[in-house]
Amino acid sequence: MTDDRDSEIADVLRTMAGKIAAGAPAGWRRAELRGFATGSDGSGHRGLRFEPSGADTGEIDLHPEMCALYTLTGATGDHLTIELTVAARGRFEAVISESLDRMEHEERGYLYILDREVLPVEPAEFQQDRSDRRPAGDPKEAVALLGAYLRERERVLGGPSGDKYAPPPAIPEARRAWLEAQLRVRYGVTLPDDLRALYELVDGDGGEGLLDRHPWFGLEQLESQSRPENRWWAAGRSWRHHLVQPLITEVGPPLAMRRASDHPCWIPFATTTGGDFLAVDMAPGPAGRPGQVIRMGLHHDGGPVYVADSVTSLLRRHVAALEAGAYSAEHGELWIELGDMAKPNRYAYEESRSLTVAGPDAASIRGWHPRIQRLSVVNAPWVDFGAVRGAPMLWEVTVDNCPGADLTPLRDTPVELLDLAMDGVDLAPLEGHAALRSLTLRTERPVDLAPLLSCPRVYALDLSRAAVRDLGVLGELKGLLYLNLRRGQWQELWKRAGHPAGLAAAGLAAEPRREKAWWWSADRAYHAPEPSLKTAVRWAADLAGGAGNVRVFTGRFQRFPGRRRWGSASG
Repeated sequence: MTDDRDSEIADVLRTMAGKIAAGAPAGWRRAELRGFATGSDGSGHRGLRFEPSGADTGEIDLHPEMCALYTLTGATGDHLTIELTVAARGRFEAVISESLDRMEHEERGYLYILDREVLPVEPAEFQQDRSDRRPAGDPKEAVALLGAYLRERERVLGGPSGDKYAPPPAIPEARRAWLEAQLRVRYGVTLPDDLRALYELVDGDGGEGLLDRHPWFGLEQLESQSRPENRWWAAGRSWRHHLVQPLITEVGPPLAMRRASDHPCWIPFATTTGGDFLAVDMAPGPAGRPGQVIRMGLHHDGGPVYVADSVTSLLRRHVAALEAGAYSAEHGELWIELGDMAKPNRYAYEESRSLTVAGPDAASIRGWHPRIQRLSVVNAPWVDFGAVRGAPMLWEVTVDNCPGADLTPLRDTPVELLDLAMDGVDLAPLEGHAALRSLTLRTERPVDLAPLLSCPRVYALDLSRAAVRDLGVLGELKGLLYLNLRRGQWQELWKRAGHPAGLAAAGLAAEPRREKAWWWSADRAYHAPEPSLKTAVRWAADLAGGAGNVRVFTGRFQRFPGRRRWGSASG
């Protein structure tokens, strides 16, 4: 970056510091902005705090400056950290980085992205194919059902005297063949026979919203939306997002769908106005069928939602609902009650697949059933995990304060995320676990990490609240992508094994708070929490070997003689 560009960045920061000082409350000494920019026209912040009052004001508009910093720094990602400290005496210090950020899922910790292009493989990659499964849809029935649906819809919305709706006619056969060839050759997918038969009759619905009020794409738009570069809803995957939501599940029949945030064989054919889609799934899970209909898109990054076994079944439900009077119509708008094909409450569904047991209930894991996906066991000495052995869908387990617990049965489950908080943790029973991917340990007795060397899918470890017998073992975990440690643990690791090869992201965890409680102490206040931002900057430089993407700016700004308010709230 040129000196001229550095000077421009410093000028913008100086302007921001002046704005903050002008809008500060009386008696302030220090202000701290935890801001970020998401692009040349997007910004926000996690707080603008003043000391000593602790006031948080939203009356200072820093949006233009933060967007300008995104452009001036040459940022290319979706998040530029902008941390600015302003002193009332007229000085400022700023940290700007696309790689360093505060943890969203852990108080006072920091995250550093070493390689944002490398993300954990999604569970869908490990699910088995079932090539013997045949589509459930029927082309002739689908065409007949579309005709019946249009007739019923016309009857409900006003009868023959009103304006008759007609879907757009099918595009020429040669063009249809070319578009289907693009899907097959370029993207490796084919349309299910029932959907293909419908496109031979009509070209979507022209935006009418025939299918559960989702506008149905014409074939041109379907092909365009299927292109990898146009699957914009999948572009937001990042380490920041992944660490907040590491588990991808599914909503629907067990194992019917692949557990992914997106998949190239999910062909979107209808949409909502909010960025979600109905898609035909041509790469189903082991219990699914090709051509099944799913919900996916912006709000389904936690996994797909099952709708129907085929487009044929979806149309059949629309016709049956209209014939049964399961609908409401007002001002030309039609709402059809689709029963179990309607959009579900994802939170309620996941709650029904989660189980927490404690105390006496935990001895036999009361309430357990094979469809449980998340299990939490709390305050249960000598809990017996035998009930979960062989569970087909147990993907996340938390064990908190369960002395003497034998983890051996967990080796015969597909658990991927494991959080163990116990006085002592023995990982030997997990040796060779084929599915374990992410492990969090909280223990005071030194734990031996060697059994993890035989777990082929482990990519994430959080050892920040654990005593570890030998951190040098981490240097032998070849698939490790994410590691969260305290500052002292990082220093010990670098001393023993150097920098682990292959890390794509790293965490600097918070240190325990310290307080001098005696009334006669010279310092009765809380010590500054660690890691501080300065500590995090030094850590990031050590972690990246001098090639870190963190920039620090300091300088003076013009103090305004009186208090002045600027603009409106940002972010």
